[in-house]
Amino acid sequence: MFRKLLLWIFLVSYLGVADALKIEIKKGEIQPDPIAVVNFVTKDGEASDDGTAISDIIRADLASSGLFLIVKPALFLETAKKLVLKGPNLKNWNVINARFLVYGDITSCSFGKLVVNFKLTDVVTKQAMFSLEVKGSRSKIREMAHIIGDHIYTRITNEKGYFNTKIYIVQTNKDKKSDERTAFITEIGQDGHGANVLTDGKHLVVTPRCMPDGRSIAFLQLPNLGDRDGAPRTEILNVYSKSTRHLISDSIIRKLKKENGGKTVQMAYAPRFSPDSTMAVLAIIIDGKSAIYKLDLTSNDLTQLTQHKCIDTSPCFTPDGEYIIFTSNRAGKEAIYKMEADGSNPIKISKGPGKYSQPMVSPRGDLIAFSYQRGGVFYVGTMRLDGSGENLILNGYMVEAPCWAANGRYIAASMTSNPGAKSQIVVVDITGHHVRMILTPGDAQYPAWGPLLDNQ
Repeated sequence: MFRKLLLWIFLVSYLGVADALKIEIKKGEIQPDPIAVVNFVTKDGEASDDGTAISDIIRADLASSGLFLIVKPALFLETAKKLVLKGPNLKNWNVINARFLVYGDITSCSFGKLVVNFKLTDVVTKQAMFSLEVKGSRSKIREMAHIIGDHIYTRITNEKGYFNTKIYIVQTNKDKKSDERTAFITEIGQDGHGANVLTDGKHLVVTPRCMPDGRSIAFLQLPNLGDRDGAPRTEILNVYSKSTRHLISDSIIRKLKKENGGKTVQMAYAPRFSPDSTMAVLAIIIDGKSAIYKLDLTSNDLTQLTQHKCIDTSPCFTPDGEYIIFTSNRAGKEAIYKMEADGSNPIKISKGPGKYSQPMVSPRGDLIAFSYQRGGVFYVGTMRLDGSGENLILNGYMVEAPCWAANGRYIAASMTSNPGAKSQIVVVDITGHHVRMILTPGDAQYPAWGPLLDNQ
């Protein structure tokens, strides 16, 4: 099982018959549900530093979603010890307007292991919604907390959680003496913690892309001055071993060059992958014009889907693998198009007067996130797969490179507030009303949100 974090979950029991709430937020503003998360204590009701740390992370996760209002512990009328030993008197939680209550106990075991038992209760309906035991290593305490937060989020909203996910960014640092920049692919938690540099910084890198299986990411590696071929290369990076390989082999590049009269072959940005991680779509530039290609990652067969007559770029699959969404200027300016996975029946779906780019389809398959430019202002927006329902949810001096969280509720993007300002990663929900910044080391661009980890 990949990405094993020494965490495992078992003994999931649903208590009572309470159904999960189904929150459908497409537009407009919502009122977050108040939730009380009581610090986890020992089975005897004594305070626990580990329990407090996990509870703090859970509260931060739930608050960051914009769907929950965290009830301040100073308002609690019952102690954690009383809850663990005798259970709650729900009147005491109703009076402080808590809709949901979370409490539990934590046990320290041998070899640095922790066991957390917690309960989720609907204060209004007076029903016990969920009971769960989580075991894990103390060294992975943040992941344990994210897992618990994900289960709470899922049980209440009826959507998959996303707290225990990673975001891959391009982190850039500037040497003050030489004025040279170095760029790294860096992995961080969705909450900004646990930064892990994955590349060596010897080359400039851009546009990381995650494989759906979470094992590898692709990125564009730019040539250094003096490189003989002087061409960007799309690399595949194993996030565990940190080993890399070329996505497009040298033999394929030589074949493309021969087929196109010796013209220079370049890759444009990094690919997107099919839902089963067996295919990739990417743009290849020849003689200054890019076309969409599909690469079979098993057979290494490359199939050309569009012609080198204009700029076709930024392709991505729909989650069912049946269609490819891409950007093209074939009608005179950048717009978003949709075609079948074999390249047939391309149709323009964007309708606005500005320039569209960087489309990415939601994991749910219901919306496309995109970058948009009009009148010198940059936006991130969403539209349905037929181009209807366009909604611009974020704007600024420079906002670009949107990518979806694995549950299809949130979008991460690069944002720069003004010339010379630090580039940051911003997360916005699909309503556009809830926005948060992710703290990152150095400048950060081109986010790629990884899949839900396999312990969800």
